[in-house]
Parts: sequence; structure tokens; C-alpha cells
Amino acid sequence: MRKRGQLLGMPLVYIAMALFMALVLYFGFNSLAKINKAKEITEVSKFVLDFENEVEVVYNYDIGSAKRFRSAALPQKVTHVCFYDKAKGLPVLQGEINELNLIDPELYYYMDTSLKENLFLAPVGIYNAPYPDYYIENLKLKDGSKNPLCFKNTRSDVEIILETYLEDKEIFVGVRE
Repeated sequence: MRKRGQLLGMPLVYIAMALFMALVLYFGFNSLAKINKAKEITEVSKFVLDFENEVEVVYNYDIGSAKRFRSAALPQKVTHVCFYDKAKGLPVLQGEINELNLIDPELYYYMDTSLKENLFLAPVGIYNAPYPDYYIENLKLKDGSKNPLCFKNTRSDVEIILETYLEDKEIFVGVRE
């Protein structure tokens, strides 16, 4: 007679084990997703810090000097790196605006409302604040260059040429392809 009572308790043990396994799997995958997002934010921060350091180094070169900056630090979710000069304004031609909208529909708005930021990562909605816009000291687009100037993040890396130039008796670092 005792064995009948034991058989009724076994399904409860199996249900409890299934619930615990489901909870472990849920929290495990949730934690892995958070770790992956933190890794990507760290990669973006590394790219910005490396770029900022490289601009500072090139700023101290002679006027007219150029150096290639190459970085594979950006995650694949970041499709473009764009440089913008607020003093030159945003494009007003419909074709150029459409070009920005193809990169990211929100990019034009971010550039329009920026106070002094000159580096933007697109698409802009991937990461939370303080991303996707940054200010890099001594970086300014050269006269005659496209504004904004965007570089595509390929599978391997982003490649940008930094060069020093003189404008209004001040030294700046410009970017070009």
C-alpha cells in the first residue's frame, strides 16, 4: 500500500525539476545577452578612445602630414562612422539627405540637434546614452570636403586618413578617404 503514495509524488518532482531547469536557462541566456551588449559597448568605447588618441598624435605632426588610422574595434552592428562640422551646416539637397536616410533615418536629426559633437556612429539607436555621438578635440572637416563625411564599417575594419592642416592660423586634424 505504501508504494501507491510514492508514485503520486514523482510527477511533482519532475514538474519542479522542469521549472528549475527553465529558470536556469532563462537567466543564463539573459545574462549572456547582457554580457554580449557590454562587450559591444566596450568595443565602441575602445574605437573612440583609439581614434581620439590618434587625432592627438597627428595634431602634433607638421602641417600637411597625414597618417592612416585603421581599427577593427567596432562591432558589426555599427555600419558607418560619420564626421560632421556644425559650422558648415547640414546638406539641403534632397539627394544628400536621402543618402543620410539610407545610412540611418535618425542620423540627420542627431546631427541637426548636436551642439558640438563631430563624430557619429550609425545606426544611432543601437546603444543607450551617451552613444552614438562624440566630440573629438582638434578634429574639423577640411573646407571642400563632404559634410557629413561617412565611412562604411566593413567586415574587417574602418580605414580613415587623418591629416593636419592650417585654417585661420589654427591647426586642425581633418579626415579623408
